[in-house]
Amino acid sequence: MHRRFHRFSFKLTYYIFVIVLLLVEASRAFAQLQREYGQELFEQETEASAAFESDLTIDYEVSNVFNNHVEFGLSIDPNTSSLARREDPQLIGVINRAGVNLQGTLPLGKRFGLTLQYYPQLENYIGENGKLNEFDAFTDLFLTELSFRPTAQLPIVSVSHQLRRLDRRDDAFDNLQRQIGFRFGKLLEYNLYINRFDDEMTRRADFLLVGSTMHQGRARIQLGILKSVLAKLEYSLEQESYKGNLNDLLLGIAGIEKEDSRTDLRNLVSAKLIQIPAGRLLLQQELNLLLSNSNVGFYDFSTIEAAVGAFYKINAESWVRLRLSRLGITFDGRRVRGDDGFVGENAEKRKDNQFGVTFQINWQLRNSLTLVADYQLTLNDTNENFEFLNYTHNVASLTLQASY
Repeated sequence: MHRRFHRFSFKLTYYIFVIVLLLVEASRAFAQLQREYGQELFEQETEASAAFESDLTIDYEVSNVFNNHVEFGLSIDPNTSSLARREDPQLIGVINRAGVNLQGTLPLGKRFGLTLQYYPQLENYIGENGKLNEFDAFTDLFLTELSFRPTAQLPIVSVSHQLRRLDRRDDAFDNLQRQIGFRFGKLLEYNLYINRFDDEMTRRADFLLVGSTMHQGRARIQLGILKSVLAKLEYSLEQESYKGNLNDLLLGIAGIEKEDSRTDLRNLVSAKLIQIPAGRLLLQQELNLLLSNSNVGFYDFSTIEAAVGAFYKINAESWVRLRLSRLGITFDGRRVRGDDGFVGENAEKRKDNQFGVTFQINWQLRNSLTLVADYQLTLNDTNENFEFLNYTHNVASLTLQASY
């Protein structure tokens, strides 16, 4: 009986961790696409001024997010968390957020500009029987960016430094994230990310709770094709090294020796084709590739995503967006486990397919007040023999934004 329970706990822990890894990667990719979607393509290009202008904006934001697949996985400390030893890794919860974003630009002569940003935010988690309360958080972000514009025709050159502090009710999550960046317009970009937890000596439970250092380089090309077609090509190269303060459970799952550390090298390629068939309608096709190689074979995987989207501009400040996607994930270093929890001699590689739908409405209520409704549906289908991995993930949010 004890051995059977140990096997079940090992399998459950293993698959929770895999799901968390996928969700983290998917959330990063989605955030990037969301920021770059092409509403600005509708705007007429004007000749830019070579001088920076004084500017100050204050934005308020309140949001409510429903999530039927809240995942924390191995990030839960089995010794202290009320969520430990759950047989069902999926949780239904509501996340309430409130924040204020203060940003200003100060001219420094004709060609230089200094941008300062401060963005504090509160997060409140509501889950079954209050079991998500330990993830309530306060975050604040402070950004300093110095920009130089040599002429109106050349891209802006910028260097930036950003600090982000995360403070959850559960102290195991508390960390400081530092980002140092260099940008040459939208063509070239380099970022250094340094993430450190408060207690670097604690034996954490997974790679979500250990410090890491990442170097990221990115290049973009944008080409006009005919009169109303635009092509975008982007390439990113990332190298991320993780700290080594891991517990024996993860070391065993990943096959890492205690004296070893993990380093990942990721290549990302994104190609987009954008058409404007009508004055207010934008269509977009995407192909996104990711290849992740690690010195620990457990973390070798590749993804390919194909997506189509439509973006309709209702008026000057209101729009609707729909995106359909299919993401295929192949884990080169993992094999499908049988019903007994063990890998057979001729076991096939672990493969997942995710089908996604995103629908967004951005509606301007007044000149300085906007309501954003967002719905995301993800269907995960795996070749593993565990039914709980074939999940349906729903995320629905309402956000009220006010600007001054």
